Amino acid sequence: MKKIIHKIFIVYWDALIASSIAFVFILLFTKHSGVGISPDSVKYLSAAYNIAKQFSFTDYTNNPFVLFPLGYPIFLACFQFVFANSLLQILPIINGLFYAGIVFMTSNVFQQISPTNKIVRCFVLLLIATSPALLEVYSMAWSETLFIFFTLLFFISLNKYASQSNFKHLLIAAIIASFAFSVRYAGITFVITGCIIILVNRRLIFSKKLIHFFSFGAVGVILPLINLVRNIIVSETYSGVRQKSLNSFYTNLTNTAEVLEQWFISPLDSSKAGIFLFLFLVINALILLFYSFKKSLISSSFSSIISLFFLIYIGFMLAISTVSRFETLSSRLLSPVYISIILLIAIIFLQLLQIKNRLIKLTVTFLFLLIYGFEQYNNYTTNTETWEGVSYAGIPGYTANQWDQSPMMNFIKKDSSKILPVIFSNADDAVFFLTGKTAFALPHKDIPAEINSFKMNQSFCLIWFFNGQNDDLIDLEYINQHKKAKAVWQFKDGIIYNY
Repeated sequence: MKKIIHKIFIVYWDALIASSIAFVFILLFTKHSGVGISPDSVKYLSAAYNIAKQFSFTDYTNNPFVLFPLGYPIFLACFQFVFANSLLQILPIINGLFYAGIVFMTSNVFQQISPTNKIVRCFVLLLIATSPALLEVYSMAWSETLFIFFTLLFFISLNKYASQSNFKHLLIAAIIASFAFSVRYAGITFVITGCIIILVNRRLIFSKKLIHFFSFGAVGVILPLINLVRNIIVSETYSGVRQKSLNSFYTNLTNTAEVLEQWFISPLDSSKAGIFLFLFLVINALILLFYSFKKSLISSSFSSIISLFFLIYIGFMLAISTVSRFETLSSRLLSPVYISIILLIAIIFLQLLQIKNRLIKLTVTFLFLLIYGFEQYNNYTTNTETWEGVSYAGIPGYTANQWDQSPMMNFIKKDSSKILPVIFSNADDAVFFLTGKTAFALPHKDIPAEINSFKMNQSFCLIWFFNGQNDDLIDLEYINQHKKAKAVWQFKDGIIYNY
């Protein structure tokens, strides 16, 4: 016990301060209306409730939960099962603790990268604790909250294995990779990173390397493989209906650059700044990998593991978003590499400090302090703007005032008898979350079978949200061309039709 207290207050004093700041930020941001709830969040929470209460792996539509991996709903279901309170009540604390956890693990990683440079480590931790990108994620009911935690845990475990080539540590890293893979399909990047680290490990003889490679790969994919097999059995799809992407590789690359600009250099207001930073990070990650390989350290250096993961994750997200259609590459989807980028930049700075020329050292230090101050100011202004909104309106999403106090939803709660039992909506998740009623999603424009099935309904209710517009679904004009309304209720946030 004394050793633990000593580590927390003496060794990790900077992490304790930074993690406390992060935890308090989450509690403040979620004070008004709790964590933010997006359409994905409704699926996660409803699946978690069904798992905990009925051991049914279904969502609010009572259909099999297949669009996302089951890892995060199962994780939430454990809390739902243990605690009598609603998940919405305890999620701010859970998310705050996970945020604090990634700060502590980042401190651990940095101490192994540079044991003596406490000032830079403190700067890095404070930057992570005040990051608008991470604060956004940990203020929401999103799977990234758990995925990012696994990312840091994976870095530490993989580095431990690579430095000792111990099979026990290999299995630990593989299990963490498997858990991450079962939380988000992007967790395949963990498995790829681990397999490459094993292949380039010069300490292992070829036969042992093969054993480690296949063992890591097998354990790393076992949980998601079980998930995918189950999906095929219950839905005849691997992960639900997936449509072809409408974005080109260049568009996705531009979106990625815009996220980087938003994270680090948005005040420069330059469209080319994000592309420059993207190229800078990719080139330097490749240089660090080459340097590590040349020095025979690629398998046991944190810099090489972080660089490799950054390149693989970014490459995977660019590739998958070019093939499969989902939301635009956003800060949320790219957030798992945020800490990797911060650590990469810190590693580059520390490498430059090793140059013996005093003038270069002073110049590098001045530029670092200037950029760091600029970035912290950017964090401050962004977080201040966020607080001005969330302090009285709540985190954007279905718990915010705009949705929670919806006149249309209040009407449905009070006069549900006027609503026909079969309900369709352009935001069926919002209907369920705000009223408890199950609604069907409108059909996709480019899936004729869904449209034909929709047209077969003789009478139904349509709940149309003005803020729920989805260009992938049929619109209000199309519906009114094919169906005649029998009753209409107009609200400032939407329209209800009985057909």
